Amino acid sequence: MTAILPDFVNQLLDQSQDPAEIPKIGPSAAIGWLAPLASRILSVFDTGSYRADGSFLAHSYVHLPLSLPEGPTAYLRMTAKSGMEPWPVLATSVVLTIAGSLELEMYQEAADSLAQQPHYARTCGPEEVFAVHADTLCATRSSAHALHLLAIAPSAKPGGSPLNPDEYTRGAHRAREILESVSLNATAGGRR
Repeated sequence: MTAILPDFVNQLLDQSQDPAEIPKIGPSAAIGWLAPLASRILSVFDTGSYRADGSFLAHSYVHLPLSLPEGPTAYLRMTAKSGMEPWPVLATSVVLTIAGSLELEMYQEAADSLAQQPHYARTCGPEEVFAVHADTLCATRSSAHALHLLAIAPSAKPGGSPLNPDEYTRGAHRAREILESVSLNATAGGRR
């Protein structure tokens, strides 16, 4: 796994769909990752408009690619418009909530989705994580200032409408501001 992502992300991406196989992630590994992650992302995240290649808009989210030295395909994901939107999951994916809130609904059948009758619903706040397998029927909605890290295995490329350099630059600067705020708040909180 890369030094950027918490170690447990790899465990979640490698898990099978067998309900009996649950990754053994210790409680200490699942907490305290947010501020270090934000700092590590800041060290590799480039806001220059020439990085717009690979960025896109899909499922009500702006996706900004992260160039990780190794590991899964990763994107910073920010809300582009509100509303519960279907999310076609192409490969096992892990979402780490950095800021804001995210509502997740999962459905057993497509008809349940159309009837807005989730089988499972959850709200995630900062420093919360969820994983979904390929072909999971789900939908998400996030708060206006939400920022997530989306890690996808095995390097699947989700489709969407490419961002132009100006759209990328606006999104990248917004993401950087959120990451800096998370890092600053963690530093200030540690001084008390």
